[in-house]
Parts: sequence; C-alpha cells; structure tokens
Amino acid sequence: MKKILAIITLLLFFLLLWCTKDKYKECCEGNSTNNKVVKKVPEIKVKKDGPLVYKWNSGEAITNDLWNSKREEILSGKMDGKVLQISGPYFKEEGPEIGITRAKAAFAKLGIPDFEKVEFGSKLIKFHEGAKTEHFSGTGFNWLIRNKNIQQIDSKTLIYFPTNSTKKISNANIINYLKDVAKSLQGNNKKIFLSGHSDSRGNAVKNKKLALGRSNSIKNELVRLGVPANRISAISYGEEKPIADNKTKIGQQKNRRVELEIK
Repeated sequence: MKKILAIITLLLFFLLLWCTKDKYKECCEGNSTNNKVVKKVPEIKVKKDGPLVYKWNSGEAITNDLWNSKREEILSGKMDGKVLQISGPYFKEEGPEIGITRAKAAFAKLGIPDFEKVEFGSKLIKFHEGAKTEHFSGTGFNWLIRNKNIQQIDSKTLIYFPTNSTKKISNANIINYLKDVAKSLQGNNKKIFLSGHSDSRGNAVKNKKLALGRSNSIKNELVRLGVPANRISAISYGEEKPIADNKTKIGQQKNRRVELEIK
C-alpha cells in the first residue's frame, strides 16, 4: 500500500512539474532579458556658449536655458526713440546673407512681432575648429538711439547741430546721451574720439574752425559729466567729409555734425 502511495505521489510531482515548465521558462527568460547590460546612447546637448546658437549653413536659431533671461534683458532696453539692431553671425565660407537670415530668426525668437523699428544686419566671425560640427553663437542685440539730434549708426554716433552753432550743449537728447557715454567709460580704459563736421556753405577755413568748436562743445560737456579730458580727443574736418548732399537743406543738416566713437 505504501509503495502504491509513493508511486502516485511521484507521478503527481512529475505531472505538476510538466504543467509549470512553460511558466518557469518564461520567468527565467524574462529575468535573463532584464539582466542584460543596455549600452546608453550619449545625449546630444546644445553647446552653451550663448543663449542663441546656430548650425553650419543653417538659418535656424536654437535657444537653450539661457535664453529666457537674455530675452528679458533685451526687452528691458525698449523705449521710445530707440531702434533694435540685430546682427546675425556668419563665417566667410557661408556668406553674409545667412547672417541676415539668422538675425531675422533671432528676432522671431523674441516673440514680439509688433516691433515697428528693427534693423537686421550680419557680422563676420572667425572660423574655428568644430565650426561645421558644433553649435556656435554670436548674435548681437543693440538698442540704438534715433532721434532728430542723435543717430547711432554701427560703431559711430552722429550728433547734429543747428546752423553756425557751437554753443554750450543744452539739448536734452544730447545731454542724456552723453550721460550714458560717461557712465559707459567707468571701470575701463576706453577713450572717446570726436570729429567735427560742417556743411559746405561759407568759407572752408571758417567751417573747419566752426566744426572744431562743435567737437570741443561735446568734449566740454563730457568733462563736466566726469570724463577725464585726457581720455577725449577732439578734431575737425570741416566740410571735407560730407555724408549727404550739400545742395539740399536736409543734406546740409546731416553734414552739421560731430561723430563720436568709443575705442
């Protein structure tokens, strides 16, 4: 009797083992898969050398986590009488046209299509190793003053004067601009270069003297605002370098100017 029970027990054991073999196999195979070493693919990240970057021969502007703060900084400079100038970077091998395209793409990233006065330009940047394979930055955002007295154009500022005027500066637009200039010279060794100009009416010798008086009037105001006199150079070209037609009143007005550069 005991032998019969032992045989029945053994048979039940093998039967149970046979019924569970598929589940056991599935479990083991699952564990085997889970235990495999999976090689991680390295994440491609935007190179953070600027809040706005580009790829070689591409006009698309790519932002990173630095962009939001940069955008706020740009918009904080918006005010009446100013124009936003955006310069897109380009390498010589790409051509300046793609710089303009990048500047427009950068403007689109600002998300404010209601700007009435925006100027797009391009600026050449030096080719470097990895330029064709890595992201690169270099976009310029500059608020330029544009009113009837002050015209900022690239690296120069044109300060306009009335006919025969060399008197002490009293115009609010000019004084406010010169205050900003004086402030920008704090903490550095940069210098101011002033060149006086006139229209072509009258005697050339007198015009040169008149233009020098204009340069000196700007210099005197800057000194009054705290800029050391030895950091300011004032010269005159008189009527020698017109930027507009002296045959028209508008042209004459543009030629009566002092050009200011900071270097």
